[in-house]
Amino acid sequence: MRAALTGHLVLSTLHTNDAVGAVDRLRDMGIPSYLIAAALNGVVAQRLLRRVCPECRVRRGPTEDEALVLARFGYGDVDMLHRGSGCPTCGFTGYYGRLAVHEVFALDARAKRMVAEGAEAPDVLQYARSRGMRRLIEDALEKVKAGETTLEEVLSEIGFDEGV
Repeated sequence: MRAALTGHLVLSTLHTNDAVGAVDRLRDMGIPSYLIAAALNGVVAQRLLRRVCPECRVRRGPTEDEALVLARFGYGDVDMLHRGSGCPTCGFTGYYGRLAVHEVFALDARAKRMVAEGAEAPDVLQYARSRGMRRLIEDALEKVKAGETTLEEVLSEIGFDEGV
């Protein structure tokens, strides 16, 4: 925190469920809110998801449950999903390689003020969303829609509750 407060660019890792959660984690570590607001410019949350194997990728329609999940997050128009059927390239898993999904929380003056005043994470998240921040689940579902990963993988690695 001292280095960041003196103008140095500090990159670090922190374990949280999402980008906005980093503020609460820093508070839990005993850092006062006003220092967090002064030092923090942005947070990137990321997860790695398994990529559908390009060699054995097949298309299929979503199941009823999958359609409900997709619709809940605004992806009710997705009529085709992809999965790997399994081949020697992917070791018969249907997945080959990984891809990253991201969530970027950039703190502007108002977000910094909210953090400094001790605003709760849901309020900060609501503000960030109003400024266009895209959640991990949204980035992941875009990749499902594009056929790069599966909904099953997204729900396994990100979870249904985190996207709400």
